[in-house]
Formats: sequence, structure tokens, C-alpha cells
Amino acid sequence: MNVVYEHIETLRRSYQGFFLEEQECLEHLKGSVKDNLVDREEWQDSINRLRALKDETGFAVNDELLADLQELENKEVELQQFRVGEAYAEIVLEQEFTCRFHWNENRDTRNPKGNKTGADLVGFIEVDGQVLFLFGEVKTSSETATRPPQVMTSTHGIENQLRNLYNDRSTRLILISYLKNKMRHYPVDHPFRRDFEASERAYYFGDCDYQLIGVLVRDVEPDQRDVEPSYARLREQVLEPRGINLVALYLPIQKEEWLGIINEQTE
Repeated sequence: MNVVYEHIETLRRSYQGFFLEEQECLEHLKGSVKDNLVDREEWQDSINRLRALKDETGFAVNDELLADLQELENKEVELQQFRVGEAYAEIVLEQEFTCRFHWNENRDTRNPKGNKTGADLVGFIEVDGQVLFLFGEVKTSSETATRPPQVMTSTHGIENQLRNLYNDRSTRLILISYLKNKMRHYPVDHPFRRDFEASERAYYFGDCDYQLIGVLVRDVEPDQRDVEPSYARLREQVLEPRGINLVALYLPIQKEEWLGIINEQTE
């Protein structure tokens, strides 16, 4: 992954553009991005449980079990392209920005084609030894007619969504409560609990510290104008110590091809 442009004021206030090589992009789509979208851990657990029932001595296997097992074993990802962008954003933030998403939000989704509520990204970020709540938004766009694209500047664009997260304490409380609810199901020494407790202290003691991140996923040529104007406005509205970071990811593969690559069968 190559940096094509960047502007770094501090460790927590910056914008960056990254270009991915084709082979790296293919590996992500077939590997970590797909694992995120299908929630590989839960998917494998479901298959194992049904296989165990099927093999259980004296258990009368019905057609429903066989049909569900076959569907899981042959599962393809059937999602809109923006969900691929969201999964890609999580993977890159985990790999490059010391972000952690301990809970796959697909487990909370009753409709896999539905939208997330509250924020696209809810997790933790570690910066300079400090762990903070991370709230973020992701958009995918091929638009080149205007720079920044409309998904950055429209009413429901990243710029406005991050500004709303900064201004709306109640929305942040809902997101923190969501994380707390998930954290409670893990043992005391689990990293999820440690991250939550550290972030909670940073948020409620002192200056109410947390990090906002916006990720723009593109399948066009890199251009600094995709994020620079939005960052210039947000840095004046999101006041320190809160962090604001905009990231543009430029993929060399057209978004119409992403799902086909994810669902390719390998021998």
C-alpha cells in the first residue's frame, strides 16, 4: 500500500491517500475482506455445529438441516458494493492505524442488505500508547465530475456525518452503550474489555477525548482534492483534543468486479 498524498498536523489530526497494488487488492478481497463480510469465525462455528448434529448417533436428520448445511457450505456474499467498502475500510484501519474492532457487526444484522445505524465504524484506536473510542463513517464512490465527490460533501456525506457525531452527545452515548453491551460478554482479561475500559476513562475523565475517522473508498485515480477541502473545514469544527482523520483508499479494480472476485471458487 503506497502513500500518494498526506497532510499530518499531529498523530491524530491528518488526511492521507493510499493506493493499493492490484495483487494486494486481490488478496484482500479474497481473504480478509471476505472473511469480514461472511464473519468467518461465526460461519465456521455454524457449519461445525450442523455437521456434528448430522453425525450424531440416533439423531434423525431432517431436510432443513441438510439444506441449511449445504447453503452454509456453498455460501456466497450477496451484498451491495458499499458493504465491501466498509469491510475494506475496517481491514486497512486495523492493519495501518492500530484500530481494533473486536466484534463483527454483521452478527447484529437481521437483513444482510440493510444499512448500519449510528455509525459505520465503532471500535477503538491506540495512539501514542493511549486507547480511545473510534467513531467513523465510510463511503464508496467512483465519481470524478467533482472533487471532493458528493459522498464527502452532501447532506448524508462523510463530512456532515462526522460533524454530527462531534455535535451529538446522545448519538455517541448510544454507540458507547452498544460497545459496552458487547464487551460484557467477554471475560475480564479479554482485550475487548481492556480497550473499552481505557477508552471509557479517556472519554469521561478530563476533556472527553475520542477519535473521528472518515474513510473514502475509490476505484479511480488518486486526487488530493477528494479529502483536502473536507479536512480543512472539519479541522476548524472538530476541536482538540478530539482527533479527526480522513483516509482515501484507491483500489485498482473497478467496484463492479469486487463481489465477483470475493465469490470466486478456488480449488
